[in-house]
Amino acid sequence: MLEFQIPIHFEDISLSSSDKYSIKKIIDVNSQNENTILSNLDLIYEKIKKNSSDIVDHQCFDLLFSYLLNISKLTADQRNQIIKTLKFGITNITLTIRKEFQNKIKNHKNDQEEEEVNNDSDEEINSSQNNESFKLKYLLYRNSLKMYIFFLEHYISYQHSSTTKESTKSNENNETTTTTKKKTKKKSSVLDTWEQEEQKEAILTSIINLLELNISTLWRLDYPEEEFINLLSKIIYAMIEQPINLRSKGVKKLIFQVLSILILRYNHSFNFTSKIIHLLHSHESLPSHCADLYEFIYNYQQQQQQQQQLQQQKQQQKQQNIYSQPTNQKNQTTFLISDIIREIGKQKEQRDTSGFKNLAKFLSELTDRLPKIVLPFVSLLLAHLDSESYLMRNAVTESIGFLIGKALNIENNNNNNKEGSKSGQREQEEEEEEEENQKKNESDQLELLNILFERCRDINGYCRSSVLKTLSLLVNNNWVPKESFIQLTKIAIERVSDKNSLVRKRAIMLLSDVLESNPYSPHLPTLLFKDKKDKLDSFIKLSFYNLKKKRELLKKNKKKNNNEDNLLNSQQVPDDNMEFEQQQQQQQQEVEEEEEEEEEITEKEIFEDIKLNKEQFFDLISMLVPFSGIKEFSPHRLPLYLEHLNKYLESSCKFIDIINGTIDSMCQLMGSINPSDILESIHFIEVAHKYQIDRSKEAINKMLALVWNKEQSIKESTIRSFHELLIKDTREKIKSTLKSSYYIAKNLIDLTTTATLGEITSLEELMIEFNKKDLIDQDIVKALWDIFSGKVVNFNKQDSRGALIILSMVANNNSSVVKDQVNLLVSVGLEQDDEFLPRYTCITLQKLRSKGLKETDQILPRFKNNQSLFERLIYHICTNNNNNNNNNNNNNNNNNNNNNNNNNSNNNNNNNNNNNNNNNNNNNNNNNNSNNNNNINNDIKNSKWFMFAEQAINTIYILAEQPDLISSEIIKKLSDQVIDENGETNQLSLSKLIFILGHIAIKQLVYVEEIQSEIKRIQYEQSKQSKNNNNSNNNKNKKTNIEKELGTDQAEAEAESEAIQSQAEADILSENNLIGKYSQLVVSICYNYNEIFSNEAYPNQLLQTTAVLTLSKFMCVDSTFCESNLQLLFTLLEKSSIEVIRSNIIIGLGDLAFRFPNLVEPWTSKIYSRLRDPNANARKNSLMVLTHLILNDMIKVKGQISEMAICLEDSDIRISNIAKLFFSTLASKGNNLYNSLPDIIGKLTPASTVTSNLNNISKDSIKNILKYLFSFIEKDKQSETLIDKLLQRFKTSKSISESQNISFCLQLLNYNDKSLKKLLEHFKLYQDKLGDNEIYNNLILSISKTKKQPNLTKTSEIKQLVDEIEKKINTARSQLSSGDTVQLVQEDGGVGASGATTTTTSQPIQKIPPSKPSKKAPAKKRAPSRKKYQSSEEESDKSSSEEENSDDEDRMVITPKRPISKPISRRKQQQKKQSSESEQSLEQSSESERPSEQSSESEQSSESEISDIDKMDITPKKPPKKPQPKQSKKKPASRLKKVISESESESSNSSSFDISE
Repeated sequence: MLEFQIPIHFEDISLSSSDKYSIKKIIDVNSQNENTILSNLDLIYEKIKKNSSDIVDHQCFDLLFSYLLNISKLTADQRNQIIKTLKFGITNITLTIRKEFQNKIKNHKNDQEEEEVNNDSDEEINSSQNNESFKLKYLLYRNSLKMYIFFLEHYISYQHSSTTKESTKSNENNETTTTTKKKTKKKSSVLDTWEQEEQKEAILTSIINLLELNISTLWRLDYPEEEFINLLSKIIYAMIEQPINLRSKGVKKLIFQVLSILILRYNHSFNFTSKIIHLLHSHESLPSHCADLYEFIYNYQQQQQQQQQLQQQKQQQKQQNIYSQPTNQKNQTTFLISDIIREIGKQKEQRDTSGFKNLAKFLSELTDRLPKIVLPFVSLLLAHLDSESYLMRNAVTESIGFLIGKALNIENNNNNNKEGSKSGQREQEEEEEEEENQKKNESDQLELLNILFERCRDINGYCRSSVLKTLSLLVNNNWVPKESFIQLTKIAIERVSDKNSLVRKRAIMLLSDVLESNPYSPHLPTLLFKDKKDKLDSFIKLSFYNLKKKRELLKKNKKKNNNEDNLLNSQQVPDDNMEFEQQQQQQQQEVEEEEEEEEEITEKEIFEDIKLNKEQFFDLISMLVPFSGIKEFSPHRLPLYLEHLNKYLESSCKFIDIINGTIDSMCQLMGSINPSDILESIHFIEVAHKYQIDRSKEAINKMLALVWNKEQSIKESTIRSFHELLIKDTREKIKSTLKSSYYIAKNLIDLTTTATLGEITSLEELMIEFNKKDLIDQDIVKALWDIFSGKVVNFNKQDSRGALIILSMVANNNSSVVKDQVNLLVSVGLEQDDEFLPRYTCITLQKLRSKGLKETDQILPRFKNNQSLFERLIYHICTNNNNNNNNNNNNNNNNNNNNNNNNNSNNNNNNNNNNNNNNNNNNNNNNNNSNNNNNINNDIKNSKWFMFAEQAINTIYILAEQPDLISSEIIKKLSDQVIDENGETNQLSLSKLIFILGHIAIKQLVYVEEIQSEIKRIQYEQSKQSKNNNNSNNNKNKKTNIEKELGTDQAEAEAESEAIQSQAEADILSENNLIGKYSQLVVSICYNYNEIFSNEAYPNQLLQTTAVLTLSKFMCVDSTFCESNLQLLFTLLEKSSIEVIRSNIIIGLGDLAFRFPNLVEPWTSKIYSRLRDPNANARKNSLMVLTHLILNDMIKVKGQISEMAICLEDSDIRISNIAKLFFSTLASKGNNLYNSLPDIIGKLTPASTVTSNLNNISKDSIKNILKYLFSFIEKDKQSETLIDKLLQRFKTSKSISESQNISFCLQLLNYNDKSLKKLLEHFKLYQDKLGDNEIYNNLILSISKTKKQPNLTKTSEIKQLVDEIEKKINTARSQLSSGDTVQLVQEDGGVGASGATTTTTSQPIQKIPPSKPSKKAPAKKRAPSRKKYQSSEEESDKSSSEEENSDDEDRMVITPKRPISKPISRRKQQQKKQSSESEQSLEQSSESERPSEQSSESEQSSESEISDIDKMDITPKKPPKKPQPKQSKKKPASRLKKVISESESESSNSSSFDISE
């Protein structure tokens, strides 16, 4: 029989050969029908069933080969019969081989017994016969095995290829029709049995049974032939590549078992690694399964070793080694892991492909499963940290985390050691080795942790986030040593400010995990730990002081003994040199002893010297969780306890301080654009509050603002977080609902104690959201009412006030909360001594008429005027508290006069009375201080009265049926209090009266509007009813129907209602009305004629403030009153020195702009001017008002918007933040910001103008402003237009700084092919500016930025344009550097026609060489036709107008006065005719161009003078008898603007920069 050699390809077996087994005849499958094939397969099955070795017969082999060669043409039944035959053949051949091996063992035993009986000659004959028979048998078995496995491998490879083809087809044809699906189902009615798990498990078990035999005996070698092992491995790898096989636990386990046997017994480890690498590269689902495979091999090896040890104890080693594989498996798993790690290391050169991603994932999964085996090869892992692939760096950091936690963790090692100690006793040497190993593990652990800390600063953001994720894993599993905990926390805090949002998210999550898994305490209040630390430090200091005293006593005793010895030695007279040496030695000894003594005072001695009793010790460790297990006081262990306590308190205090320091960062992140930052910071603050971090309360108050967030997820997360912090956690801690309700009420009240006005508003919105979700039940409401009424003990006035605030918030959409408690509110809220409580009582009473959440809820009707509630409000408003204040003031003044007299008299006395004088002076100073304190207290009381009175009037107008009658009564009572008993005007009472007048006027206006809307609602309901009646009654008058269809009756009704409303509004301030009679008084106080309302004894600031506030409210009521007093209001805005007055006027002007926009529009520039107010609060209020008006389209964006741009660099952070918010919102509204950019650039780029008018804005600030604004320009078309206009502006730039700013603007924009062409076209405009380094650098920077565009290629048009521009710029720069310097004019206040002063400075800008002359043409002088429209004042004082209007000269609107094309053509003709002229003529021609520039500048200044005609002088010293507020609407000014626009449109090259897309 010939040897069957496994071919490389399946078809190669058909080649005939004399020295190996080959096929004789290939059958044509196409010539046979299905039944014939099935019958042939059945015959083969029957033969193999009888004898599995019949596969060697050509009748069986040739048929099977022919059918498998054309397996794709076979049916499913035929394929099932083939796999059935192969499975049965493998099983039977395995059984026959096992029997043969068993018989061999028996024969071997018999041979040993008969050795003594048989002769040598007989032995040789028998042995030769036996050897020949065994060779034939083994050859038969070998061939059979090879053939079965050969056919099985081809069958499985076919199945694998068919499944992959089907999967690809299904992916390509996902959208197939239902008809095609039905057809495929019919064709595939019979499935292959190979797809069943049972069939695969049966074949794999038969292979395992085969491999467990020592089949290498068949080859008479240590291992079978390599081709046979490779054939088996191909079967297994083909099954691994199919994901369905690995999903089945049984099939997966059997596959792993076959590979384990091949590796551990049949030397397959060398080919295994390369195959695994290939599989990982090609399949994304295999990394975790391959890691499982390595783990299975390791566990399988451990089991085999244990079994072999047991067998060695039972059986003799000789019998086991005859037919079993030798045990050379000791380090197979270690070898495999080291081999694959090295192979992965060779893949460094690859980029971030999918295969490399799989390798990285496999590496981390492998370390997770076998950390202790990977640990010796950590150096190979660390080499990947320098890899270019961030995925591999991530895998290494994850692996380091698993090594720290699972391989080097001390607790895990200790547990393993304890388990080992149970099995047997250890010797002392082994214990010492274990201690050394533990120390080594600790050092390795710290080293790996430091590597992770360093990788937190990786270049790639994904790597940094992966490291933080690994650190979170270590923290959550308590794998971080306590020594490194604080360092880890610092690194997490450092990454919170990372530029990558994913890193920030991971850092905040890590901080939350650090807090939840901290090793210190479940509660971390600062006071607790610092108090314990201070107590312990006091004991340590006392102990140290005692030890030091003892050391000093010992020193003194030693010195005495030394002195006595010296006296004895002095009797012997030594040499001088000996004495000197001895003295030196003694001094050195003393110094050394002192140093030793200082060193000897160690911590151990200090703690041993501390003496504490039992009470002191337990007081120190109380409420500290790590020491809660100590229940008995043992003095001998006290030093050890104290040492641990000291370390614990030190690290705890450091950790608490670090966590408290992160609160600021979290508060900043709550304002982030990225939602993940906000969500994670909310979670961290929630965790910090649960762990009682001190500053978490501050963060919770700031977190209230997130209730207004437009992102629904953030809003819901905020509400959920507050619900857990305030309500849910308390309910879980306290099971009793009544008790928990009071604690919840206390939590809600605590939020109001330190909250600002904005936080109170946010808290109110939170309570509304709580009500919508029914999170506040009746028990909490009842507890709040009990706390307000004072029924509950341990609650003070502040808590009562807070309870009322929360109740008013809850009542916003649930008036039933207040409905039944009106009497309690009146009796308690208005009668208590608390000065703030009445105000909040009024606010709560206003919620009686609030609308509920349900549509069916109705608003309560108004109350009648005779209610006791209104009587109490009138009483509290009109109660005369002014007499006491006046008496105090008079007494204070008298005391001051007396004190002054005493001082004068004392000064005239002799020096002997100096002591008395000093005493009197001290008494006088004390009196003055007390007087000042009284004044401050009075001011606070007055401010509280104003706040209460405002809310009381609001309450009256919301609840009363006739509020105007009640308000008139209040006015009359307050007016009676203005003049006191002495006939003098009480300014405080007058201030209160004026304040009430203004607020009643504005509320009366609102009341009139409510009545009007109510009338309209009733009319609408009546019209609805009439329509229904019309539908029922069809016989109506046709004329009325036509009027209704045309809407004439409705228009008449609306006109009538508007007329009624306007008349009602006008009647509020009419002279016949009570309020109108006081209007002239208010105006007079604002004018303050002859300072009759000022008094040195009582300053008039309060009176002026209330008067101006009331004036602005009156102006909101009536348009005629507003028109007549606008000039007065703006004069006060300009001239008032009181910041509160200016802020109130600005806020009032915002309301006026909404109410009467046409009246306020001419004064808009004066509102913008307040952005330069010296006071930050006034600037902030002005900016907020303008932001509101512009964003709500109440006023148009004009040239003054540059003033708002300057606020971006304001010294006050609040103002700069509001300005940034304004511009970001404006940019989101179409092209508003883009259209405003020209005016902003025109005002900012001329440096001389900016420094003279705009608060000395620095050049860096201008650049920061421009950089921020240009960041919103994203469209290419906008960039193109801006580049064109900026290049045109080079022509009119008057200074080098202006040109530098223009070039900086160019550098901020993005360039495409069109914008680059414009740079080339207008090259002459900035050619002469390239000598300046900053301009040159800005242009080069814009070019280099364009070069970095991703779509830029060598052949693209943009690349060619960029190269051309760069070449021209560099050549012009080199030519300018070789020429002479040009004298540039820098202005000091503008250049006008009258010849303003100018200074010339030598700048590094060079003139153009003669080869490229300038193309500027001398502009002709325009006819001074416009000057006839100028006023005489402007003609008389032209220079002053030019200085005032220097802003108008710097507009970005560029209007050349003459076409440029014709003069340029003339210049070219002159150059052709005069080509031989010298360089001097060219210089003369260039000098002749400068007058033209001056003439153009003078024309621009004249235009700016004309534009100032509309300005008004608002500095009246006396009230005008006939106010003229309509000066801004004169027709001549509009005519002038029309003439100017017509004259500018005549120029051919004019261009407007205000472009809207």
